[in-house]
Amino acid sequence: MKTGIKFQRGVRTYGPIAAGAALCFFLPQLSLAILAGYIASPAVSFMKQRLRIPLPAAALLAELLILASGAFALLFALQQIILTLPAIRAALSTMDFEHPVASEWLAYAETAVSAAGDNLIDSSAGMVQAAFGQVFSFILFLLAFYFALYESARDRFWFLSALPADARKKAKGMFREGGSLFGTFLFVELRLILLTFVILSIGLAALGFGSPVGRAFLIALADSLPFLGIGIFLIPMAAYYLLSGNALLGAALIVLYVFVMLTRQIAESRMWAATFQLRPSHTFFITAASILLFGLAGIVLSPILLFVAARIRKMPAFSG
Repeated sequence: MKTGIKFQRGVRTYGPIAAGAALCFFLPQLSLAILAGYIASPAVSFMKQRLRIPLPAAALLAELLILASGAFALLFALQQIILTLPAIRAALSTMDFEHPVASEWLAYAETAVSAAGDNLIDSSAGMVQAAFGQVFSFILFLLAFYFALYESARDRFWFLSALPADARKKAKGMFREGGSLFGTFLFVELRLILLTFVILSIGLAALGFGSPVGRAFLIALADSLPFLGIGIFLIPMAAYYLLSGNALLGAALIVLYVFVMLTRQIAESRMWAATFQLRPSHTFFITAASILLFGLAGIVLSPILLFVAARIRKMPAFSG
C-alpha cells in the first residue's frame, strides 16, 4: 500500500517534469532561449538595479550586447580562416604528391570534393528553402530570448510556473543544481580558453609566425569545441614542417603542443579541485577514467562525475 502511494506521489512529482523535459527536446529553439535567458539574467538585473535602466530596455540592451559579442568572435574567426587559406594553398603547392599513398589520398579528396559540389548544386533549391526556415527559426529565437531575459530578471524560475506545486519545488532544486554545475563548467572553460590563448600567442610569436594573436585565437576557439582541441591545427602544422625539411620548427610546434596540453590539464585539474573541494590528483584520475571509459563523450561527462564524487565525499559514511 505504501509502495503504491509513493509511486503515485513520484508520478505526480516527476511526471510533469519529464513531460516538460520532453517538450523542451522537441522545441530546441525555445528551450535554448529560456536557458540563455536564465544564465544571462544577472546582466539584466545589474542594468536595471545599478544603472537604473528600465527593464524592457535592459533586456533589449543585454540581448544586443550578447549577439554583438558572438558576432564579433565569429567574424574574427572567419577573418583568420580567410587569412590562413593562402598559406595553406602555398604549402600544398610545394608538397610532393608523387608517393603512391599521397597520390591515392589526393585523388580520393578530389573525387569527394567533386561529388560534394554536384550534390550541392542538385540540392540548391532545397537549401534555399531550408535557409528561409532557419532565418524564421532564428527570428523566433531572438524574440523568445528577449522575453526570457525580461521574465528571468523578474523571476529566474518563471518558466516553472506551469508545473504543479510539488513538481515545481522539485524542479527548482534540480535546476539550481544543474545551473550551478553548468555555470561552473562555463567559468572553468573560459579561464582555460584564456590560458590556452595566452600561451599560444606567446609561443607562436616566439616561433616567428605572422599574426600570432589571430592564429592563437582561432586555435583556442577550436580547443573550446567538444572533441576537437588544439591538435586539429598544431599537429598538421608540425607534420608539414617536418616533411618539408624544417625539422626544427616542426619539433618546436610539437613541444608547444605538448606544453599547452600539459599546462591546460594541470590547470583544469586544479580549477575543478578548487571548485568541488577535491584533490587535483583525484580530479585528474576521474577525468582520465571518464575519457577512457566513455571515449570522447567522457570529456563532457567528466564535470558531472566530479560533481557526483564531491557529493559522495560529503556523505557521512565517507567524511566521518
